[in-house]
Amino acid sequence: MKKSLINLFAVVALLGITACADVPELPYPLPSGDDTDPTTSGSLPFTSASLNDFTVQTITGTAWSLGSSYAKASGYADGSTTATKTWLVSPAVNTTMIGNEGIVINFEYVLRYVKSSTDVNGYHRLMASTDYDGDVTTATWVNLGFAPKESATQDWTFYSATPIGLPEELWNQEKVYFAFYFECDGSNSTTWEINSFSVEEGTADVPPTPPTPPVDVQVVTVAEFNAAAVSDIWYQLTGKVGTLKSGDVYGNFDLSDESGSVYVYGLLAEKGGAKQQFQDLVAATGLEAGDKITIIGQRGDYQGKIEVVNAYFVQIVEKGNGGGGNNDTPPVDGKYTVAQVIAAGNPATQAWVKGYIVGSVPDKSYNSATFTADGASQTNILLADDASCTDAAKCIPVQLPSGNVRSSLNLADNAGNLGKFVYLYGSLEKYFGVPGLKSVTEFSFDGTGTDGGDDQGDDNPATLPYTADFTKSACNFTAQDVELTGDLTYVWAQSASYGWKASAYKNGNQATESWLVSPVIDLTSASAPVMTVNHALNYLSGANAADFISICASTDYSGDATKATWTTLTVPTWPSGSDWTFVDSGDISLSAFAGKKVTIALHYKSTTATAPTWEVKTLAVK
Repeated sequence: MKKSLINLFAVVALLGITACADVPELPYPLPSGDDTDPTTSGSLPFTSASLNDFTVQTITGTAWSLGSSYAKASGYADGSTTATKTWLVSPAVNTTMIGNEGIVINFEYVLRYVKSSTDVNGYHRLMASTDYDGDVTTATWVNLGFAPKESATQDWTFYSATPIGLPEELWNQEKVYFAFYFECDGSNSTTWEINSFSVEEGTADVPPTPPTPPVDVQVVTVAEFNAAAVSDIWYQLTGKVGTLKSGDVYGNFDLSDESGSVYVYGLLAEKGGAKQQFQDLVAATGLEAGDKITIIGQRGDYQGKIEVVNAYFVQIVEKGNGGGGNNDTPPVDGKYTVAQVIAAGNPATQAWVKGYIVGSVPDKSYNSATFTADGASQTNILLADDASCTDAAKCIPVQLPSGNVRSSLNLADNAGNLGKFVYLYGSLEKYFGVPGLKSVTEFSFDGTGTDGGDDQGDDNPATLPYTADFTKSACNFTAQDVELTGDLTYVWAQSASYGWKASAYKNGNQATESWLVSPVIDLTSASAPVMTVNHALNYLSGANAADFISICASTDYSGDATKATWTTLTVPTWPSGSDWTFVDSGDISLSAFAGKKVTIALHYKSTTATAPTWEVKTLAVK
């Protein structure tokens, strides 16, 4: 749905001057290098390229490390994770201004290995203080509302933080100290790297203060709500919306946060509002599956099932992906990297995964991981994004079922596989207690369809009858983005829930053009070939579908969709353009291509006025 309809409230830390609660007592300071005098001041503009002039103070666990080009925080080292709380404090900065437009903070960072249980905002904070004297535990700290985001590319490429406006109370101060606070528990740690820090005169959009709940409402997690007794107490919950049934007038769905999930038995637009008006709420707010929302309701119970009852809508906190489900970092080409599998957690969905075989787990514990073929297990392998990786935290274990998959891939019998790149199709599940891949049914060393892969090149085209089920894999369709604008990094993404999906909505509609191209399909023996597609279309907003989506065919495609000659095919039945109902296209004639080898493409366009979402579950040619 469109952001112009959303009752938008940014969920950020309060920017008012408040003491930082529950700062633990500091048992020992760990200077970063020189014992920096906190009275040393710099004036505006203040810059620090590598942050090696900052001071480290560690409450517990692993300290910030400072290098020649960036600062790094992580509780993971030598195969184990240590619960950590550590601060990185700047020299004093004089915020006296020449003008009066304000002060803005900028920096670049990389954040990786975020899990569903990670308190992202709480564990990665940017703070400021005017009374820091060398001890972080006695200073008064202001949370500046930094909203960390995990790397979208799942590599170590730095990206810019959203500019942060310094609150007016901290303008024109002789000494302001800035601190990056990092925390992790003993079960998992992110890795946070920062560079190019600057404080200078300028403006930034200071996030609005989130609405304060009514005085009679308790703010709780889902787990706390589930543990409460049935009562008339009102609770405020924030979580991600699960699957929404098409046309549901009640608003029944699951709401999930990091602590658990609960069933919402009906959602009203406002407290005491009219019932069975959920579709009006959806139309007014743009609410959809996958969105993170805040609601208020009471603890109920129906035949032993915990429910949120008498619930009413408060706000959409963050837009999801339009189709619901766990798809925070969808793989652009339909194949997950190892980092994306780790970030996804354990969604129990079928997917293709790609990476290098780097070792195995020869014993019952993941801590026994080895990065050699010597003494390797016959029942599993380790996969990594880097062929030279020897860090188990950056790998996933892959279960090898008996049969051709095990006999072909295991390192005990195939030492030459060490360091090889491989594509694997299986279930994203927990394995050895960490995110992994189980029940592998297909694999390919080169992506050309050998050993169960389904990629076809021109020399090995698909033959009839041809069926592509996109809920099971990407079926080796290739996405090519011709135009991307705004914050978009891709248009097409594949998932087990709704197949290939094209969308150009991110922080509003974006203008795009993108192609999704099939493998070569051999029609040389066909006399009257036809194609069928099962697809859904939403957010067309009354526009003409043909202006935004089309299905095309080409006989001269050679890797670049913009250089091929495409024929737009006639589709008998298009979806309505206003809901998530999947429809069959009817027979799409390919008679003009009988006796030839053909490539099919799904062509998507969008504008800032209209950015439909197109979902395609299956495509078949016979």
